[in-house]
Amino acid sequence: MKQTRISRRAFIYRVSGLALTLWAGRSLAQAPKLPAGMKLDISFEIVAPPGGRYRPPYVAVWIENAQGLPVRQLALWFEESRPRYLRELVRWAGENTSIPVAVSGPTRFPGRYTLSWDLKDEKGNTVGQGDYYVCIEMAREHGPYELFREKLSLGTAPLSKTYPEDGELKGVTLTYGK
Repeated sequence: MKQTRISRRAFIYRVSGLALTLWAGRSLAQAPKLPAGMKLDISFEIVAPPGGRYRPPYVAVWIENAQGLPVRQLALWFEESRPRYLRELVRWAGENTSIPVAVSGPTRFPGRYTLSWDLKDEKGNTVGQGDYYVCIEMAREHGPYELFREKLSLGTAPLSKTYPEDGELKGVTLTYGK
C-alpha cells in the first residue's frame, strides 16, 4: 500500500472544506422554524387522593425532541428541604439532575395549572417544525408515580388535544396556537 504525504497546508484546506460542507449541510437540513406568535399551553390538574395525610407531589414538566432528548424545562416543583426525593422523578432525573433555578419552585397543592412553552430551546432559539414529546412526571413521597409523555407534531396548523383522566394527574390538555 502506497502512502501519500500531503502538506500541512493541503491537510488544513481539506479539513476546513469538509467542516464547511458539513456545517452548510446541517444548516440546510434543519426543519423550518415554527410560525411567529405560536405557543404550546399545557394544562393539567393535580388531584388529592381521598382520606389520610397528603403531601403535595414533586412535579417536573419538560419538552423532548423526537429523539427523546430534553429541549426545554418548563417547571420543576419540589420541596427544597427534601431534594433527595427528586430521584423519584425517574425520567427527569435520568435526563438531567441539575436544578434549573428559573423554573423550579415549591410543590403545588391540588388544583388546575397551566404552563406555556414559547417554542424555544434552553438557549432561547426557536425550534423547528416536527415531532416533540410533552412530559409531565409526578411523584409523591411514599405515594404513586405518574408519567405523562405524549408526542405532538408541531407545524403551521393549530391543534388541541385532551387526554383521558387517570390517577392523580388528570385532565391534561395540550393547546398549540396563537
